[in-house]
Amino acid sequence: MKTFQDLIDETLEIKDLDELESAADLFEFGLEKGYYSKKQVDEFNNIYWRVKNKCLAYNVVEKTGGNILDIINIVSKAPADMKNDENELMHYVNGRIKALKGKVTGLK
Repeated sequence: MKTFQDLIDETLEIKDLDELESAADLFEFGLEKGYYSKKQVDEFNNIYWRVKNKCLAYNVVEKTGGNILDIINIVSKAPADMKNDENELMHYVNGRIKALKGKVTGLK
């Protein structure tokens, strides 16, 4: 079993959603075996969502273009259930970009 810090370091380097889900499965297995504490669960959960938001944002940028930092911000604020449906997430991001045009300088 990997140490917690090794798992966190590898999770932070993930660029693909399938790899992220594999890391989550590995963490869940370790949790069921009692290898991790409550504090480590919270830390992994925070890192999981940070990496997932980044991966989703990169997928959105590939399809729509736009500023990656703006897209990461929009994706991170999207409801969690939308993040599992790519079409719904794309619709949400496009809607937010349209709504923010004119209100925020720098958005195209």
